[in-house]
Amino acid sequence: MQKGLLPLSFFLSVIFALLFIGSCSKKRSPSVDFHTGLTILKEFDRSRKFDTTSDAKAAFYFRPVKIDVFYPSAEKPVRQALTYGDLMDQYEQRMNYNTPIDTCKKTSQILAGSTAEYLHVESTSKILRYRMDIYEGLKFPAKRSPLIIYAAGMNGSSWENPVLFDSLAKRGYVIAAISSVGKYPGYMTEAIDVNEQVGDILFAKNTMSALPFIDTARIGLLSWSLGGTSATKATMLSHDFKALLSLDGTEIHYYGIDTAWDRWYKQSRQIPPFEPEQITTPYLYLSSEHPAGFDSIYLLPQYVHSKDKYFLILNKSIHEDFSSMVTVAKAVSPELVDIDSARHAVICSLAGTFFDQYLKQQDEQQPETITTREYIQQLLTERPASFDTAYPHK
Repeated sequence: MQKGLLPLSFFLSVIFALLFIGSCSKKRSPSVDFHTGLTILKEFDRSRKFDTTSDAKAAFYFRPVKIDVFYPSAEKPVRQALTYGDLMDQYEQRMNYNTPIDTCKKTSQILAGSTAEYLHVESTSKILRYRMDIYEGLKFPAKRSPLIIYAAGMNGSSWENPVLFDSLAKRGYVIAAISSVGKYPGYMTEAIDVNEQVGDILFAKNTMSALPFIDTARIGLLSWSLGGTSATKATMLSHDFKALLSLDGTEIHYYGIDTAWDRWYKQSRQIPPFEPEQITTPYLYLSSEHPAGFDSIYLLPQYVHSKDKYFLILNKSIHEDFSSMVTVAKAVSPELVDIDSARHAVICSLAGTFFDQYLKQQDEQQPETITTREYIQQLLTERPASFDTAYPHK
């Protein structure tokens, strides 16, 4: 697979965004006894219009904001765990809650088929049948829990990173996953579409904050790919976010790899807000390895004013290593030798370490754990060929 960001045309095709990440290493996380539940909130932001061609009484006159809520539950599951196909089925309803399930499954088949072809997995059905450790119908948390809002990649949804969500939920976090839905009819094709996802993030924050099991003083942001641009813009607009983690996000852009992305990024920088100096929250950016000789425009380290900011390159990694699909593909096709899903443990563990430090550090019941900086230094010491903290050149 080619290193670096996939071309824009690929994201606008059937699969939109290929992604991957994996299960979580628990050696650095406190012991937990949670199971991961999932519930879907099908909300409308009545402060924003969506399909303005329809009557004001129409179902989608106001903007739909589907929130996939992954949460820790102490209840023992009695139902069978959801499959990866079940999560993919939710994708088609992100813009129209009334989409028939048969249509949803057809879209899931196309998504899984494109993924299988790209990753050289022989069986699409194995991908769809892959069973997650996630369950519907579990009881909600009994006490207030920290919240992490996830911003999906371009035209993506929560099926991008469920294994990461599972690992974070088992650490006691509620994850509210937001699809990337642009302005009507909902597909992100222009830079201005990002602002719609920013609005969805802020709406989800307010909606989730009204729930009795959410600790509104401890809210973080997590993103992958294009979601990184939306998440950083949301952080510029709201001080409610206490931590920001970007997985190979597009807020760092390398010029010269893809001309379509170059144009897109130039446009996005002209659309407010774009004042990186307003970001003062702790910020961790995990980067894939990019080809040498390309110019980059980036937020780190000069422009972001946070005193706690981290940048780590996973050497020889590609953009897709920062989502769950590589892990799923490797699980259903162990014979694949070109897929390195081993990085998933590092990414999940680093995510947990980072959020534990900045969303749980004042929790008296939180056991003392390694800090983000200590963890990164340990990685550099133990596996110097696999990681690098050198910032991209300007």
